[in-house]
Amino acid sequence: MKRLVKFLRSVLPADPTQLIFLAGVFCLFVAPHLRWWPTGLGVAPGRLADSLVQQVQFLGVFFLLPISFAGVAGYFVCFWPSDHPFRRILLLVCLPAMAGLCLMYSRLLYLAAPSSSVLEGTGSLVAHKISWAWSLPWKLLSGFHFCLIGLLLIAIYTSRLAFGIAALPLSLPGNTVSTALDSESWRRVQFLIWVLVGPLYLLFSSLAWFTLGLPIILSSHIPAYTQSVWFSRFSSTIETLVVFSVIFWIAGKEDRQVIWKAIRLPEPKYVGLALAFPIGIAVLLSTSQYLVDRALWAAHDFGRFSPPQFRSYFDLPDPWLLLAFFAAFFEEMIFRGLLQRRFIQRYGIYRGIFLVGIVWAAFHFASDFSFARLTEIDVLLKLGWRILFCLALSYVLGWLALRFGSILPAAIAHTFYNVLVMSGFGPPFLGKDTVLVALWAVLAWALFRYWPVSAENESKEAAPEVTPEPAL
Repeated sequence: MKRLVKFLRSVLPADPTQLIFLAGVFCLFVAPHLRWWPTGLGVAPGRLADSLVQQVQFLGVFFLLPISFAGVAGYFVCFWPSDHPFRRILLLVCLPAMAGLCLMYSRLLYLAAPSSSVLEGTGSLVAHKISWAWSLPWKLLSGFHFCLIGLLLIAIYTSRLAFGIAALPLSLPGNTVSTALDSESWRRVQFLIWVLVGPLYLLFSSLAWFTLGLPIILSSHIPAYTQSVWFSRFSSTIETLVVFSVIFWIAGKEDRQVIWKAIRLPEPKYVGLALAFPIGIAVLLSTSQYLVDRALWAAHDFGRFSPPQFRSYFDLPDPWLLLAFFAAFFEEMIFRGLLQRRFIQRYGIYRGIFLVGIVWAAFHFASDFSFARLTEIDVLLKLGWRILFCLALSYVLGWLALRFGSILPAAIAHTFYNVLVMSGFGPPFLGKDTVLVALWAVLAWALFRYWPVSAENESKEAAPEVTPEPAL
């Protein structure tokens, strides 16, 4: 237990209160991806004849852009050194977020404000609208609340900056940090991480806009090519190829060479092991669920209903889902092929893989919360599960990459994990996600406990540092 506490302390910021600022940035980052308009609240009848209504409704997407900018800028401020972090926070984070929040609230007031009767007096009319506007924030949904909470958390930490009792950027305790990487290489890695967790989702959004949004606006109907089965099968693969081509360009020549060196053909037995991990866990879950259902049937429904069919617990996924290999392969090139190597060189094997898992989880935040009908509790639960899943998988996939000196086994395991999840393999049951992440965590522990890997090729000897180093 003491070793676990010591390890967890080593991956937290040197100043734990920096997590307040990071939590605020996360709130601003996900707020534009959540719902803002309350269920059951429509446009006020008196506004329907207004010619500006459609324009104001359409502008809602653009009113969220300042908040998106604030979230992306907040990540930048978190990890990038500056002599004036207080000024950066005010100009790049707080002001844009407040502007977007005010614009969205004003839009809601304009569209949904209750109509008034000519028989009402001026005073009662004003009082009625003020009372309605004051009660409205409590009816709004998670997007509004997360934006407001994010601003509050950032304001709390900014006040600490103003009094000189806090500092940025985020930093980790430095007693186990290696200086194997030169400052220029590490700054390039920092910038790449910021792109992955911050503005990269804008590139995905832009591709969707040009392939779907713009044609619909110009032609006023859904393009014919989008109705083809081939579009649904290949569009995500092509989109992934374009996005990661940009990532490889940002990585630079030196880091691209590191990635290419991590791509080696493994022996067939290693491929079999990579397949065994996700398939074995999925089969174990389905078999256990079948045995439980069979026992319940024998105890309560024997002779009344037919027994559960073993075959129904093992439906084969759609073969087209194997196209997910390309997305998994590109992710492994970046996270296990490059970032894992750099993080292990700087922070050691266990600490480095843990931090890669955190970055990998943050990379998925934008897609996790896009167009989601989630309450505040749902967002926090989804955030927690995403981090736990990515940490458990990061250790298993990291072990595969280190053990066999290639990212291909990790890419294969990653692919089949995605395929089985997307296909809904096996029947759902209460607590399935908990059991799944627990099994991957146990597998990760067993691999490192009984078949330890060496990071000699990933790190170089260097004198230990005693001063905090940038976290990312």
